[in-house]
Amino acid sequence: MKDLVIIGGGAAGFFAASEVLRRKPHASVVILEKTGKVLAKVKISGGGRCNVTHHCFEPEKLIEFYPRGNPWLQDVFRKFQVRDTLRWFQDLGVSIVPEADGRMFPSTNNSQTIVDALLKVSKGPHFSLKLNSAVRRLSPRPEGFELELESGETLWSRNVLVASGGSPSGNGFVFLKDFGFSIVPPVPSLFTFNVVNHPWKELMGLSVPSATVKLDKTDLSFTGPVLVTHWGFSGPAVLKLSAFGARLLQEREYRYSFSVDWLPELSVEEVEKQLFAFQLANPRKRPDQSMIFPLPKRLWEKICKESGLSAYFNWAEAGKKKIQEATKLLKKKMFSANGKTTYKEEFVTSGGIDLDEIHPETCQSKRFPGLFFAGEVLNVDGVTGGFNFQAAWSTAFSASAEIVRSLK
Repeated sequence: MKDLVIIGGGAAGFFAASEVLRRKPHASVVILEKTGKVLAKVKISGGGRCNVTHHCFEPEKLIEFYPRGNPWLQDVFRKFQVRDTLRWFQDLGVSIVPEADGRMFPSTNNSQTIVDALLKVSKGPHFSLKLNSAVRRLSPRPEGFELELESGETLWSRNVLVASGGSPSGNGFVFLKDFGFSIVPPVPSLFTFNVVNHPWKELMGLSVPSATVKLDKTDLSFTGPVLVTHWGFSGPAVLKLSAFGARLLQEREYRYSFSVDWLPELSVEEVEKQLFAFQLANPRKRPDQSMIFPLPKRLWEKICKESGLSAYFNWAEAGKKKIQEATKLLKKKMFSANGKTTYKEEFVTSGGIDLDEIHPETCQSKRFPGLFFAGEVLNVDGVTGGFNFQAAWSTAFSASAEIVRSLK
């Protein structure tokens, strides 16, 4: 009989194993990983640098970055938040430092630093790791749980922590559904927008540090960096919008319209006023060679081309309607999307175990004491920027604290 079996060899699973064995060195802990490698997502995240967490130290503000999980996560973050994450890794000799946008990485700028820190647990005498060990069936028993593996092997444990991650196909939730848990159907979150017959493909690679992207016929919008790609649009503003609109966009079968405001700090009236003022002051200048706003030159040239301003050799020739059209394109350029492209480094699934069935203070099942959940297997997901890893660390800590308390 094991003290703890952890299903899933990812961030949450190894964090929990490390925390339990740090506080109960003689506890017997097993991690079951269905694939042949562990911590794969940690390794590739953040372009190989691992975006460990985000520089946000107030739980009330932190939960605002989670489309699913707010306010359930508030109790979780009160127990273990960003500051605790930094201290936890510091105790393992890993320094986590912030960047200007709030994302936080190991000072080495190498995800292997985080992998190595989490793998230290594997050197303990009471820890074991089983690769290629998928769980077929999980059953409650008088003294704990019975786990039947796909290989035919059977394990028994006093406690079980499910940290198996998200499952886009839903196959990873089958044994939990058979156990009796309610599963919120999984849908992709954090993806880029594919634009139909991309009219701005020529601008691929162009980045604007601050633009507002808004889903048509909704109140959903986000402001931040926007990147034009060869298939459509990406960047933090787009990814955040995809996360908060994940279920709505899935219902629309990923056929939707969205607008981009390239000058979110200015009103329509202010943009139009500045254009007319520039025209009056610079009648002999070419419109497409006039840098009026802090925008990339290629973007302004595209605006001039679509509005018809580039057809004029000087501003004096440009009519009122052309300037108004340019204003419209700057403030509300519409695009039609048909499809998505998953952001591979930060691939996240919305959906999972229904949070109504889990105690937020302990991440323990309300119906089955001794059965815990952590990470993306829960119906919790955050936007890009280190938030999903923070949810993994925090839920794993809450679960491990209760597991330690239960071990005499």
